[in-house]
Amino acid sequence: MATKFSSESMVAVLTEACRQVGLDPTGAELIRLGENAIFRLAMAPVVARIARGRDRLSTVERELCVARWLRDAGVPAVQVYEDVTQPIVVDGHPVSFWRAVTPEEPAPGHVELAQRLKQFHSAGEPGCELPDFDPLFQVKPRIAAARAVADEDLDFLSSWCEELYERYARLEFALPYGPIHGDAHVANLLRVDGQAVLLDFEVVARGPREWDLMPTSISTARFGLPRQVYRAFSNAYGFDVQEWPGYTVLRDVRELTMTTWLMQNVEEDRRIAEEFQRRVGSLRRRDLDLAWHAF
Repeated sequence: MATKFSSESMVAVLTEACRQVGLDPTGAELIRLGENAIFRLAMAPVVARIARGRDRLSTVERELCVARWLRDAGVPAVQVYEDVTQPIVVDGHPVSFWRAVTPEEPAPGHVELAQRLKQFHSAGEPGCELPDFDPLFQVKPRIAAARAVADEDLDFLSSWCEELYERYARLEFALPYGPIHGDAHVANLLRVDGQAVLLDFEVVARGPREWDLMPTSISTARFGLPRQVYRAFSNAYGFDVQEWPGYTVLRDVRELTMTTWLMQNVEEDRRIAEEFQRRVGSLRRRDLDLAWHAF
């Protein structure tokens, strides 16, 4: 059984994982706690990603495969740390190791994201098996595992998930079906050696390319992204997802996944708990223009 997934418990997992592969965890910094605990090592140019449980092992293996596929296809992306055999499992948590990079300024923008997505969507077939895309597959497990969340909120999220599954199944897509990144926002880009590189391949799948355009679109309503930035993004990609008839369904799906992602860490930080309440309240009221705070 996996140990409890928290910032504190993952330090012990990191320490043991590093011992097994011959790396030094001294001074490692936790840089993100979400679907994974992500640590940057101080003693080597390496980032360690610790997944929430053993059931994520196949996902971690797929992440490594996708990164190697993109490397071979010439798509700028983060690289696997190839000096160790991986992934490994420590206390029920799959661990992978990646080459650390030093982000440069300015941070990549939305036009560069559109350009990388066009490359990703045109990269051909990967040498790894990809699942069919299910935009809501993580929602039910998150609801089942939720702690410190009111039953009425969980009941609402569960019923909303069921309704969205039915609406999503009726969609007709305009763009070709194929490999998608699955979580394509500018926070999953870094500037390295003067160019924007993609990262985070946990939910890469075969699915509708429209999904990869949703995060930028939603940012115009929820996170204050200027309309002209969104227009530049859609022009660079060559398709405006907001003009597609199925847009509102994908928006609802994406916002539900964003809300339940945040729900996982309500016990970590009071601000996260408050933001979760803000988001779930706006979904319940169908307030589509309420500003959200990014985490």
